[in-house]
Amino acid sequence: MSYRTLIARTAQRQLLRLPKPVREQAEQHIDGLANDPRPWGSEALSGTLRPLRKLRIGDHRVAYRVDDEARLVTVVWAGHRSRIYDELERKQ
Repeated sequence: MSYRTLIARTAQRQLLRLPKPVREQAEQHIDGLANDPRPWGSEALSGTLRPLRKLRIGDHRVAYRVDDEARLVTVVWAGHRSRIYDELERKQ
């Protein structure tokens, strides 16, 4: 059974700012989350960011939340790894 995938408005804007090859790769990974929301290579974040998971795409990251009851994957952030954790902490 598959999951629905939702990309938050902020993450949509961030994806558009990524270099085209990185964006295309990120979009492929996000599409794949509908079939497997916890693919090999994804990791759960720790601390206050514990409900989120991340996908690694070179030097970039995609952070997302999985709701198993609603069968929904929500992408909340996309961007360079140097900023992801600080920006997510501020957002929480």
